[in-house]
Amino acid sequence: MTASPVLRAEGVSREFGRGETVTKVLHDCHLEVYAGQTVAIVGKSGSGKSTFANCLSGLDRPTGGRITLLGQDLAELDEPRMARMRAEHIGFVLQKDNLVPTLTLEENVAAPLIMSGVKLSAALERARAALAEVGLTHRARSWPGQVSGGEAQRAAVARACVSEPAIVFADEPTGALDEENGLRVQELLRAMVKERGAATVIITHDLDLAAGADVVATMTAGTLRAAGRVF
Repeated sequence: MTASPVLRAEGVSREFGRGETVTKVLHDCHLEVYAGQTVAIVGKSGSGKSTFANCLSGLDRPTGGRITLLGQDLAELDEPRMARMRAEHIGFVLQKDNLVPTLTLEENVAAPLIMSGVKLSAALERARAALAEVGLTHRARSWPGQVSGGEAQRAAVARACVSEPAIVFADEPTGALDEENGLRVQELLRAMVKERGAATVIITHDLDLAAGADVVATMTAGTLRAAGRVF
């Protein structure tokens, strides 16, 4: 690809603790993700894949290396600017839907837009349109506690995509669902992201979920590998 990557990680490492108690979780990880591309990072529990995703999305800071998103070095952003970057350019779909129980589904989906400065009325209108895309028009004013797990996760997909993000991180997005609902959420996520031309990073131990990705990378003991080689 000749275009610049949406996301680039160069030599990323992450350590926890100090002195003799240091635990090295990530070791010199490299990754590039381009617009419209889906990258799946697979690995066993404890392999470091979620830690890597947290670093890539600015939820955590690496101990070493460099991460750039849309050409911006994340190390140069203080927390308020990083929070704005996440609100405007990053979508998240987690294993648990993480919907705010005191907000309706449409209010939950509108939240990223409101955080980035969109007026309430416009944010709610866009939220209802996103919910319609995932088949939840009839649930727009329901509370999270009133919907099924599959419906809640579909709302989470709508929330991740409503702000037209440059990249979506999906960490075990179907892990808490049965097979039927998992497949539906998987299909909706791919369709919505593809329509918007966003990049996608999927964190999973499910090889079936990873099979639809353009690139599959394997995290083993903190080292990222793809196609049998170290990045």
